[in-house]
Amino acid sequence: MERIGQLEFLTSDSVKLDVAYDAAHDIGEAMLAAYGFRTTNGPGQHQALGLFLYPVIDGPAGDSAAQRFDRLRRIRNSSHYEVGPVSSAESKFAERIAHQLYDAAVARGLGPESCSWCLVSAPL
Repeated sequence: MERIGQLEFLTSDSVKLDVAYDAAHDIGEAMLAAYGFRTTNGPGQHQALGLFLYPVIDGPAGDSAAQRFDRLRRIRNSSHYEVGPVSSAESKFAERIAHQLYDAAVARGLGPESCSWCLVSAPL
């Protein structure tokens, strides 16, 4: 994922949170597609993605990241819709979750070498 590869270069906590969340969301969407599903557009789409991740990523690597995706979604929503500030701890949390979800997807055979349309190769 190109976005994950760029996280280390970002200095703004709010931008890093957004990019990491988008990367985590894209990974979830790729996993949905790999299993033959997709979310509908509209309210609840991001929450539904989080609910999908729980049973799919039910063990190492990534089970804790799947459980924390919803927390990440709420942090991102707070920064977007309530215009709350983003702390360094929150941006680092977002980055960690994105990396863990990527690793979980790769561990389940959804890496760039086996599924070029699922995830795009990027240096980590």
